Amino acid sequence: MREPIAAPVLWLLFSALFSASAQADVALKLVQTIPLPDIDGRIDHFAVDVKGQRAFLAALAKNTIEVVDLKAGRVTKTLPGFAKPQGVRFVPELNRLFVATGMDGALKTLDGTTLAVLHTANVSLGADAIGYDPRSKYLYVGSGGGDANKESGDLTVFSAATGAQVAAIVTDAHAGGSIVGKHGRHLYVLVPEKAEVVVLDRKTHARAAKWTIPGIQKNVALDLDEKNHRLFLGVRTPPSVVVLDANSGAVVASIPTVATLDGLSYDPATRRIYTTGGEGFVDVTQQIDADHYERIARILTGPNARTSMFVPERRRLYVAVPRDKDRSAELRVFAVVP
Repeated sequence: MREPIAAPVLWLLFSALFSASAQADVALKLVQTIPLPDIDGRIDHFAVDVKGQRAFLAALAKNTIEVVDLKAGRVTKTLPGFAKPQGVRFVPELNRLFVATGMDGALKTLDGTTLAVLHTANVSLGADAIGYDPRSKYLYVGSGGGDANKESGDLTVFSAATGAQVAAIVTDAHAGGSIVGKHGRHLYVLVPEKAEVVVLDRKTHARAAKWTIPGIQKNVALDLDEKNHRLFLGVRTPPSVVVLDANSGAVVASIPTVATLDGLSYDPATRRIYTTGGEGFVDVTQQIDADHYERIARILTGPNARTSMFVPERRRLYVAVPRDKDRSAELRVFAVVP
């Protein structure tokens, strides 16, 4: 006969479950689930048009961009003809949507209203994440490396206003995501296969520094805390958020996080970092001060829900959840709980 579970053990189990729920309630709250019924396979990067209340999702296997009406909660249009869409960036001041496609190394410019393709530029194969500098209105497209059957990578700079190429920068391997501050003078570029961060002058694009981060593999996402001069890296191995001094590149903290990470966003209003990965969770890490961090919540998202985007204007975290055996793909929307 099975022994009954002692009351103290039951209380501990209940307390643990209650604590996890309470943590989620004070960090993020699921407020909307938008079905994506016709998407199979992985959903890569996506962008949000805040004023128009639209999201643009890269359906990797379907070779389409899916247009989602966030207010109505449904897909309103499917844009075909993208060969492995990976990078997506919406620039509201120009009303332009930019899509980088890995299979053919293209950067396509779309009219934000009609969604017609206006211009196509070419980079190396493996075109992926698109960075943007709102001051110069320059786009930064990472590509090259193994996807292009070469050792070096490429970061190609374009004018978002005209579509003209401005500069071409060679990196040690495939160039990944990039970010530039609103006020600083540096552009930070990931080179995941080499565990590197390349620092460029945002005006001249001359290299200011190259930091190799010890003890990690595949730094695949990044965000910036300009006020405290901290650069946040989302790392696959070991699964962690690595915090760097944005001036020197020195590692100041490392916090365990969700595995198979793809999404990382920093919210300066709450000083929280949101990370999402294929393990099926969003982790919420609280910045206590510039050098100290603590994970305060782990919230279920869905299997292989790797990509996400935080939109500060809407106080929402959007998480793309691929199709599972018993449900369609979804875009799950979490509201920030102060």
